[in-house]
Amino acid sequence: MRIAMVLDSWDNAANGAVKSTRRFTERLRADGHEVTIVANAAAEPGVVSLPSFEIPVFGGIMRRMKFQFARPDRAILARVLATHDLVHIQFPFWLGVRTMRMARDAGVPTVATFHVQGEHILYNIGIRSDALVAQVYRLFLRTVYDHADCVICPSEFTDRELRRYGLRAPAVVVSNGVPPMFRPSPPGTGPTFGDNVMVLTVGRLAAEKRHDLLVEAVRRSRHAARIQLVMLGAGPLRDELERQGATLPNPPVFGFLPAEELVPYYGAAALAVHASEVEVEGMAALEALACGAPCLIADSLRSATPQFALDDRYLFTSGSVESLTARLDALLDDPAALASDRARALALAARFGFENSYALLLQVYRDVLCEHAGGEHRLTR
Repeated sequence: MRIAMVLDSWDNAANGAVKSTRRFTERLRADGHEVTIVANAAAEPGVVSLPSFEIPVFGGIMRRMKFQFARPDRAILARVLATHDLVHIQFPFWLGVRTMRMARDAGVPTVATFHVQGEHILYNIGIRSDALVAQVYRLFLRTVYDHADCVICPSEFTDRELRRYGLRAPAVVVSNGVPPMFRPSPPGTGPTFGDNVMVLTVGRLAAEKRHDLLVEAVRRSRHAARIQLVMLGAGPLRDELERQGATLPNPPVFGFLPAEELVPYYGAAALAVHASEVEVEGMAALEALACGAPCLIADSLRSATPQFALDDRYLFTSGSVESLTARLDALLDDPAALASDRARALALAARFGFENSYALLLQVYRDVLCEHAGGEHRLTR
């Protein structure tokens, strides 16, 4: 197959959508498929480069998130559409909207993955309004998702959300999956912090991730003096979180690491925490589990990540520092039980292996191409 992956950011991007697209692209190419990246990226073989643009006022925020919007060039997109069997759109922004419209006009099959919730857009600019969230979803549906031959939802939760807002296109649940590189590290190979216990959180340092809640919970914890909080990710709230954490008994360790360098941190963590209120799947939580680290997760109704909680002990009330502190303390009170739950973490992660997701993605592509060729309709709504 000749597949065009259309997404805004590519080089040095820090979000889960780009990480997932990279993994699927590498696997598709290894299988002999021709995959072209269409994005704001450095020109190289297999990449079609588009210029970037910034939305006034929000440019600084997006740069700190390591995300740049790509400006759609009609002539470039027309050449891509003329030479590819299928287009896979990753973001519902200007590039995705124009690509979808041009692909439909040209009769080129389209797949679109739902990576961005309405809450992602609004929470990062300080707006919390259910009415406006609904409007953002309707805009995404009207301009991109309702026109796709198939919508890929990374979780059952996102499938339900899109249907709740009125999705009309066929949709299939395909997890981002966890690659085999995420596995337990050999004993003693991960970072250590003396006698302190590592509590780890990985993800974009942005408002909806609620890192501020975790810092405050550590401050209130009866184990605060022996907790070393490690926060790995990039984002606009880095400076604010550093200031907030500076007065902890052990100030947080911050960093931004490539995926392969995350593995020893996951492996050495006594506990991972995922406090995010908004999540299409929760790749960081899944990666932590695959490395053997149990994960304490916010029970947000706007997040898919609660599916990765080992049991109720690993769920806390979303947005509640009191609940997070109580759960954190209860888990750290019993290190033997926490250690024994590492086997359960591995077993849960095994259900979301990357190869399974890759096989499902291939089937979606084949079904879409078959339908366009006049074959049997096999996609479901």
